[in-house]
Formats: sequence, C-alpha cells, structure tokens
Amino acid sequence: MQPRLNGISKAMFRQITRNPFLLPAGIDIHPDALRADALRERAWLVVEPKYLARLGRLVEEFGRAKSKGLSSDELAPCAQAAVNGRIATLLVDGDRRVAGRIDGASGQIEYGDLAHPEIDDLLDDFGELVVKKGGEIVIVPAERMPTRTGIAAIYRF
Repeated sequence: MQPRLNGISKAMFRQITRNPFLLPAGIDIHPDALRADALRERAWLVVEPKYLARLGRLVEEFGRAKSKGLSSDELAPCAQAAVNGRIATLLVDGDRRVAGRIDGASGQIEYGDLAHPEIDDLLDDFGELVVKKGGEIVIVPAERMPTRTGIAAIYRF
C-alpha cells in the first residue's frame, strides 16, 4: 500500500507535482511520525549524494576558472567582484568566521573584532552581496573547502 498524505499517494503526488527540485528518492513516512532530528537525518540521507556531487562539480569549475583568471579566493579582489556583481557562485566555508565588513559602495574591506557592535562576519557580508547581485551561495564543510581563506568565488566575467 502506498503511503498517503491527505488522501494523495506518493505516486500520484509525483505525477501531478511541478516541483523541479523533487528528488527521485524520498522519505516514505509521514513527517509527523518522526522527531525533527530523525526527519532531518533521513532527509540528509536523500540529499547528501546530490549535494556532494554538485559540490564536486563546483570545486572542479573553480579550479578550471582559476586557470583562466575567472575565479579567486583572495578576500580583497572578491569583495570588489561582489560589489560589481561579477560573482556567479560563491563557495563559503560554513565553519569559518572572519571579523570585518565590506563597504557596499566601494568594495573596501574593514577588518575588526566581532565583539564590536558594528562589525559582522565578513563571509556573511560576501554572501549578502552576492545574493543581492543575483549570484548563488553554496555553504561548504571546512574539510571540502577548496581554499584556505573561507571563500572561493567563480566569476561571471
């Protein structure tokens, strides 16, 4: 018997949905039957292979783009590129924090102390700028990050 949600079977749902992000595999249990942490673990088992494959492709793309001068892991040039809307994809180390901020007009970086109320995480500022300019952010576990600076930017041009 097919699992049902509000009277719709999983097979029927897959036939009628227009969700382009629906993965072939799924969680075959009603979400209310699991604790949040158990649901998160099951979801990660479904998503992780796709995420890791995509991340591998992006790391390779970063390397290819670097050989053409179309990527960088240096904070100052990346800040300029972010302000100018040149970053298509930004890989960000999910475990790293860099105290500072980016001037949204000039692209200049001001380093500081996270204890100061006007200083934020510089990597977070990168993310905000890139998204604002139509780029994409991918959070990367530290052990899979292709750089040591906390960022890897792939430029549009």
